[in-house]
Amino acid sequence: MQTTTHVTAKQLADELARFLMSTMKTAQSEVFHVVAELDLSMTQLKILHILDGSDQELTPSELAQIVGLSPAATGRAVDALVRGGVVSRRDDVADRRVKRLALTDVGTAAVTRIARARLDGLAKVVDTLDPAQRDALSAALAPLLPHSPTPDTCAAPRTETSA
Repeated sequence: MQTTTHVTAKQLADELARFLMSTMKTAQSEVFHVVAELDLSMTQLKILHILDGSDQELTPSELAQIVGLSPAATGRAVDALVRGGVVSRRDDVADRRVKRLALTDVGTAAVTRIARARLDGLAKVVDTLDPAQRDALSAALAPLLPHSPTPDTCAAPRTETSA
């Protein structure tokens, strides 16, 4: 009679961490190529993703709080994005002293390119697996994935529209 040894939660967590680290290294190299091409700082990259994920236009102070930088440092990063046409800054309709920030079509296209680069990097990793391994990995991941629609940060990139 053969005894089955089960993998502990700690062992599986360690394996998942190694998998994620190696996979993200491959995927991130694609992302960093696009970020360099767009000439974005890491703070600006973070700002793009925050604005993309927000359901409303943010004020500079709200954005600074989320980013974790001073309002002045955040303002400098936003200024460069506004000059590049990536972020729009407008007066609040109720209080002209308050500014509202949002992604422009150019900003949305940049986020789309970054998401596409991330997916391309991940595709390179899973492309090394044979079909049976891909099926097994997909089946193993199924219980860990949310049953709700995929969040925008992981979804297939949106279709770019011309301005």
